[in-house]
Amino acid sequence: MSPIKGLSEARWLPRLGKIHLGVKKRSTATGGEYPSAVDYFVCPPVVKAVYRDEPRELNIIIPIEDDEQWCSQYYRYYSRSRGLVCKGDGERAMRLVDAKTGELVDRETAETVRKEVPCSGRGCHEYCAGRCREVMMLQFLLPEVPGLGIWQIDTSSINSMININSATALIREIYGRISMIPLVLTIEPTEVQAEGKRKTVWVLNFRTRGTLAELMRAAQAPIAGLLQMPVADDEPPEQIVEGEEEPPAPAPGETQPGGDEAPPDYLGAWTEIVALIKELDPTEAKIREWWQKAYQLEVTKQDFTRYPKNPPQKFSGAMIIAFRDELKETKEAQLEQARQEPLQL
Repeated sequence: MSPIKGLSEARWLPRLGKIHLGVKKRSTATGGEYPSAVDYFVCPPVVKAVYRDEPRELNIIIPIEDDEQWCSQYYRYYSRSRGLVCKGDGERAMRLVDAKTGELVDRETAETVRKEVPCSGRGCHEYCAGRCREVMMLQFLLPEVPGLGIWQIDTSSINSMININSATALIREIYGRISMIPLVLTIEPTEVQAEGKRKTVWVLNFRTRGTLAELMRAAQAPIAGLLQMPVADDEPPEQIVEGEEEPPAPAPGETQPGGDEAPPDYLGAWTEIVALIKELDPTEAKIREWWQKAYQLEVTKQDFTRYPKNPPQKFSGAMIIAFRDELKETKEAQLEQARQEPLQL
């Protein structure tokens, strides 16, 4: 029997399970669950049987060279009811939208389509609202664990992504490839700057064991062809899922979900804008004029009064910050003018 070209020679690797970087805790303030980062790999029983309860190192093998498959990295927005609704690279994104309105899907959407749209990354409205994050989905083999298939770790840590990308580039420079070389996936402490303060977070990295000569011999082994990994983003990362349902707010001292770096506080800036507009009461004409001149965007005062908590989607994060700063400068100028005016007796 002749094989089907492009089909019979392809090989799919099953996904055996996921390893996590945090545990679920219950908020003392709301009673809801939230993810809290830990300094070890949270493993299923079959992996614990080999590495014990709280390992910080895993012996792994990357089975293929295609980075898109084994370490997929995108801006991703997941909904609890619809799964992946938007996935972008900072320039272009594929978004699940309402077939009638073209707007992002919500609970009331009956018919949906996938549509290519511009992606503004950290300036996106959904990112500002905490619903979209940078997410890396790392897939690998655990050669010492029973079973033949792929294990996956999801992370929104920027530092972990940089570490993995940098280590991969170095390994390829030395050995000519990343696949089928014995590696050690570690979770290690590092200091980062967050909200103006230094703090220690735990991030992923690649390390190696053995001598350079031993690893170079391993790198000379033939590579299996046409292996296909599982689809990385077919199910939501458990510690990053946010969207149509409001996540519980952690009590003081509890860890916020996500990576080791907080996104800019665009929502805080929006709250400031709403308060400043109420205080300064700029005319409709002045608001329209500023937005037309700065961004060629049609904006009215109602855009701010109708949405006091979350900005409409037409505003990017950069726009929000710029307008907030403009209003603050206007307020400061008015205060300075008042200080210079002579006191009327």
